[in-house]
Amino acid sequence: MFVLQWGEPVMVPAMTNEIRLNYLNSPRIKALTPTHYSVIRFDSNNQCNVHCAYCHISRSGDVIELDDFRSFLDEGVLGVDLFQFGCQMEPTMDPRLCDFMQALAASPARPCRGIRLQTNGILLHRHATDRMVEAGLKIVTVSVDSANASTQKGLRGGTSLAKVRRNVVEFLRACPTVRVGFITVVTSDNIEETGELVAWGREAGVAQFEFRQMVHYPDNSIVDHQRMEILEVTREQFDAMEARLRQQYGETTALYFYPVERLHQHAAQVLRASLVGSQAEARPF
Repeated sequence: MFVLQWGEPVMVPAMTNEIRLNYLNSPRIKALTPTHYSVIRFDSNNQCNVHCAYCHISRSGDVIELDDFRSFLDEGVLGVDLFQFGCQMEPTMDPRLCDFMQALAASPARPCRGIRLQTNGILLHRHATDRMVEAGLKIVTVSVDSANASTQKGLRGGTSLAKVRRNVVEFLRACPTVRVGFITVVTSDNIEETGELVAWGREAGVAQFEFRQMVHYPDNSIVDHQRMEILEVTREQFDAMEARLRQQYGETTALYFYPVERLHQHAAQVLRASLVGSQAEARPF
């Protein structure tokens, strides 16, 4: 039996039953036979306050209603190991975030391994940390591509690194029992800065670091393909970065690395389970 440890990222093996749930596939998912899930990744909204250089996803004002969410939990979920808020979009843009978390905690589907929040960190301060912890929040992963403000701003749509830093530090102070990790998309712009990022994160109290080789879909209509071609890194470059970081930090820090091939494999498995018919409806994380 597969057991998810908190030191592990949520990139689970193929034999587990993981789905994504958002406004696009919600009607299809609700029609499935009630199931026990290893991981559910959930987007209540379809908006983000950042447009990353490598983001392939379109946005809209569509949302999932809280009552529909409760109905799905009550009728379609026999149990879940881990529930993640935030997958393709930014969950902290939804003012109902804590309401969704507490609805999950009060349902028969309360996750046995707790709740994970995936966020860019910019609006984290707007949500009640006590309510999130009470609901079962165990880990927060923050999308940070560099400890260099100009690199972070260039890759992540003008993101203020100072605001993210402030919110991470304040969150760690307010919620010492919650594990915080960084997720970094590795591009040609930041591949040489990953060591500095780990150093800063460790100093701030960040417990784990996930590095994901940038994915580029040439048939996508949203990204700037000329820029994407410049930002792409090869598998050899990615592997060399991994070797450097493992040599420098591997004995004292939880490090995880995901090359493009593994991201594609994981995405294909999850899309099938989620009844998603096209790559346009999802990205690999």
